[in-house]
Amino acid sequence: MRKKQLGVWVVIAAMLISGCGKKAAEKTNEKPTEVPAQVTEEDTSENITQYEGYKLVWNDEFSGTELNSADWNYETHEKGWVNNELQEYIKSESTVYVKDGKLVIKPLQTSNGYASGRVNTQGKHDFKYGRFEARCKVPSGQGYLPAFWMMPTDENLYGQWPRCGEIDIMEVMGQDTKKAYTTIHYGNPHKENQGTYDLAEGSFSESFHTYAVDWEPGKMTWYIDGEKVFSTQNWYTRTDGQGTVTYPAPFDQPFYMILNLAIGGNWVGNPDSSTDADMENQSFEIDYVRVYQKDSYDENVKEPEIKLELRDPDETGNYINNATFDKQESLDDMEDWRFLLANGGKGSAEIKDGQMIIRTEEEGTVDYSVQLIHPKIPFEKGVTYKVTFDAWASDNRSMKVAVKAPNNGWIEYLPTTTVDLTKEKQTFEFEFKMTNRTDDSGRLEYNTGASGSKETIYIDNVRVAKKDGEVVVEDDGKKVLSDGNYVYNGQFQEGENRVGFWTIDNPGDKAQISVSPLEDNRRLTIVVPSGGLKDTPVKISQGELAVTGGTGYEFSFAAEGPKDSVIKVLILGKEESFTLTGGKDTFTVKLDMTGVKEIKYPNITISVDAEGTTKIDNVKLIEDVLIKNGDFSAGFAGFEVYVDSQADASYVVDSQTAGNDNSADFTIKKTGGDDWRIQLKQNNVNLEYGKCYRLTFSARSNKARKIRAIMQGDESHGWAVYSCENIVDLKGDMEYQTFTCSFKMEQATDAKAFLSICLGKVDAEINEQHRVCIDNISLVEIDEKDM
Repeated sequence: MRKKQLGVWVVIAAMLISGCGKKAAEKTNEKPTEVPAQVTEEDTSENITQYEGYKLVWNDEFSGTELNSADWNYETHEKGWVNNELQEYIKSESTVYVKDGKLVIKPLQTSNGYASGRVNTQGKHDFKYGRFEARCKVPSGQGYLPAFWMMPTDENLYGQWPRCGEIDIMEVMGQDTKKAYTTIHYGNPHKENQGTYDLAEGSFSESFHTYAVDWEPGKMTWYIDGEKVFSTQNWYTRTDGQGTVTYPAPFDQPFYMILNLAIGGNWVGNPDSSTDADMENQSFEIDYVRVYQKDSYDENVKEPEIKLELRDPDETGNYINNATFDKQESLDDMEDWRFLLANGGKGSAEIKDGQMIIRTEEEGTVDYSVQLIHPKIPFEKGVTYKVTFDAWASDNRSMKVAVKAPNNGWIEYLPTTTVDLTKEKQTFEFEFKMTNRTDDSGRLEYNTGASGSKETIYIDNVRVAKKDGEVVVEDDGKKVLSDGNYVYNGQFQEGENRVGFWTIDNPGDKAQISVSPLEDNRRLTIVVPSGGLKDTPVKISQGELAVTGGTGYEFSFAAEGPKDSVIKVLILGKEESFTLTGGKDTFTVKLDMTGVKEIKYPNITISVDAEGTTKIDNVKLIEDVLIKNGDFSAGFAGFEVYVDSQADASYVVDSQTAGNDNSADFTIKKTGGDDWRIQLKQNNVNLEYGKCYRLTFSARSNKARKIRAIMQGDESHGWAVYSCENIVDLKGDMEYQTFTCSFKMEQATDAKAFLSICLGKVDAEINEQHRVCIDNISLVEIDEKDM
């Protein structure tokens, strides 16, 4: 619900590929029993469904006269906040109210467009695991999207959406109220597991229906009217350039419930005149919300093994089936090629005379409005692929070609490229290296919509093959992580038993070693028996760190243990000792390697021998600079790129194009309506009160435009801007310009300040494709007299 960035056609295509588009085949005969259950004071007269093995732990039957503020929060957001939705969420009795024992969320037309309601239980009723159930009736009409769903109480535990996870218990499109969607969102890039359920009779808008998800460690099961409709066990959370958190993350943390009615947006589409005319009669009604839990849950679960099916190419090495279109079969009957229409596109495709012919009647509003695809192409990490094809048209026009990942967040393996077609047959050739994880379900796309032409397109001799002589090369060597840390799994939440990448030496297994639960922030816990282990300490170590000489480093870690006990650390060949206070300590040491050409011992070893319990966490080794990896020599390590659903941009660290030399290279098709819709960020920059700093960076573009580069605080600091506003003009000649901003930190010290280079709308929204390159970012402390 929160940040779907895909059109309806994507959902339909995903269903076609995965088989989700049919009524769920897997059913159960679960028969809930009607018996008295634990209820709130005002509900004591009611009989509430109980489930064997579960207890009712919270419920709201909406039996009062107004929404209980002790249970629910109102959310207020401007229109377009997510998904390009049209409604403004307001706190008003006209959009959210209780009537006749039901919560009503009412859509309204206003002078500014649309208004609606959104409420949640965050901070009031948060749960980890359980059965979450609501009985609802949804509105009918193009553009409505009611939802009963869940988000993490702390979205930053594993990182922002989609890494944090999202559970959609129910979504129903207003234009198709016979179908309900059940979904989880996760991963990075974004992935989703989705089921659908079609009513055999009636609709979800004509009467009330019960929607539930049973969330257990390692498994989620959805029910509609007591009937099992979907189940999934496969998910993960990771950050590009960092590790994968131990399963069942991200769905192993507290979540809260949300009820809302969205209007319009990327997925459901916008309302039409019939929606507006009937809006007075439509609403999202909720009869009750109930939460059940078992007495306990076993979180010791294993991630299901997923086996990729990497099919072989044909005898010529081509992964495209029917590449020369010699099979004269209908596209409706083909698995190799598919023709899709969406967003106003109208047309047809046929195979005739050994060629694919695409005819367009209406272009539609987006490039994929008229689309030809070849799905299920395997791509192996480390391999370079060549894509070739012949194409021409009945008259001059263009189309777009790309290789994308429908099962991997729709990232582009071969970036979308426009090709210009003429009446003469041309051969087009492209190469790309597969730098992502191996994928058995990539797809080749020809997007012909919204191009300014309806001319007929002809395609032939399509080939996708490994480049001659290419072999798979898997680079397992360590690199600096995307947060700038050279230590892997420094927070002890990855791998088996959450100690992945670490070597643990526990002589004689005398000590007890584990990772504490989430409630204790998952700290490495070492319990040493009476008398201590002075001669045979417990050692945890990690080697082959990707450090190099010629720079300074900062090593830090957090620890808690017996007072006056000592933790010894051997870091990059240097010995350090740290004395504990008996409370929670954070230790930091700087390592000057500027005069060292090669670091002989790129390792760390932490030794613990004191009797009692010692806990260790947040082990870090980073460059001793305010902005890490400012020359992008380590890719995007240390940086985070954000592209909002309103915007359209791709990005890469380009070391191939002349003049780029490892710059951050953005291709922007649409800036969105605010500067922050596209951002290059670096988090956790420590700015100290009263000190002065100079921010410097280089940038260039092939289009004259403005960008904004600032140092600021996060939401807890009101998004305060600490630096000058620093809006700069790019000339548009693709020549680098260097910009400098000096400022004094006038606010309280902020160890979590962040750099934000905003590439969205600064002074004007841009919907024309262009490039912006950023390089050589630095932030240094200066004397006030040098400002």
